[in-house]
Amino acid sequence: VKEGAPKCPTPATPCAEDPDQALCRYRHMIDFFEVDGSLSVGPVYARHLAHRMYRGEYFAMQVDSHVRMTEHWDDSAIEQWESGKNEMAVIAAYPSDLIGSIDPETHKSNHPGRPIMCMSDFEGYGAKKHLRHGQQPEGVPTVHGLMFEPYWAAGFSFARGHFVVQVPYDQFLPMVFQGEEINIGMRGFTYGYDYYTMEHSVCFHMYAVRENKAKRKNVKLFWENSNNFNGVEAKAMKRLNGIIGMVREQDKNDFYHEDEQKYGLGKLRTPEKFYRTFGIHLNTQTVEHHLCSFVGKPMKEVLSPALRENRMGLDYSKITYEFVDPKKGRP
Repeated sequence: VKEGAPKCPTPATPCAEDPDQALCRYRHMIDFFEVDGSLSVGPVYARHLAHRMYRGEYFAMQVDSHVRMTEHWDDSAIEQWESGKNEMAVIAAYPSDLIGSIDPETHKSNHPGRPIMCMSDFEGYGAKKHLRHGQQPEGVPTVHGLMFEPYWAAGFSFARGHFVVQVPYDQFLPMVFQGEEINIGMRGFTYGYDYYTMEHSVCFHMYAVRENKAKRKNVKLFWENSNNFNGVEAKAMKRLNGIIGMVREQDKNDFYHEDEQKYGLGKLRTPEKFYRTFGIHLNTQTVEHHLCSFVGKPMKEVLSPALRENRMGLDYSKITYEFVDPKKGRP
């Protein structure tokens, strides 16, 4: 929050004049925590603070800023989550662009496609090298209901509340912007969580494109504080990668270890199982490309038989599949 900016729960019009505004009707259900703008150190620490405000709610949802929800989004999200019949289901995506996606009269979705988290590759160098999810594809659903996907996304995440208890955001990752998703995603996988994408999107993102470009370009970013935190990002990235074992053998212990058990890996599955299943090679820091060709019906056929009868997630001891690029050498 910058000096002179309105308080977080301030509605556009005073509640005395328009009490039906969401910020007026539901004010008693809204918690917020303000941080001085000069102390902002990025989304990972901000989301860590949000996780600390969890108080046992049945579901936990996370969305980016600049997101607009559809009419009855909550009913739709719960209904779609329940259709997966999996207590360990986490719905995650980069929401599609807002422009033209929500009907201005009915506030329902006009968007026929759904985004899929399936494209990732290594980027950066040295201590900052990490697995980053790039621009994700989307299309008209060919699998109805929830659909399995390999990766977790920070832009939209919807799961049972125990997800944020088991996999809380690490408070020791200041000034990090890229890399948080493989950190949370890998930790969640080792705790037994499974990732899905919705058939029907319940929110859309105002990206900095077309008529929204000018609006977004005026938004302040935490990077303006970089000079106050020199060297912090590199140390944080060492921890981010080290705590999930996504580093070379010689670098496995070269990171800050405070609260490693709390913010580290689970014991139900190994990260190596994730790497083998989805084609990630740590020794060469490369990936098997075209993973998106596996997502959809092929992934459903491989994973669905391993869903436990008690609905407590996929039993990866029954999964022997290892993805190999079917178009190796081709774009």
